[in-house]
Amino acid sequence: MNINEMLKQDYGLDDDQANTLQTELRDLEVFHENNFEDNKGFFKTFYNKFEETIAPYGFEKGDTKQIEALVNSLFLQGNFKILLSYVIPAFYQSGGDSDVFSETYTEMMNSY
Repeated sequence: MNINEMLKQDYGLDDDQANTLQTELRDLEVFHENNFEDNKGFFKTFYNKFEETIAPYGFEKGDTKQIEALVNSLFLQGNFKILLSYVIPAFYQSGGDSDVFSETYTEMMNSY
């Protein structure tokens, strides 16, 4: 199953929504690469931007269970491993619960 099929099947997105979300996630990755600062303020801003990016597609800000499922799905697809290597640490560095994303984070660390 490709990423579009996964987004449609698992999250109820249509083709346009799936394509737009992927573009916005790639833009978020570029934002991180162009603006990175090693401080809590940047990490918090970046994670908030991630939540804002996915919110229009049915992912409620602050709903870590729902967001964790998406992050894991994206990681398993492989297309967004770099982005997720930014998102998960940003969540942790901004004060997020270390149990959230723990399975995906472990898989990510084991893949390097």
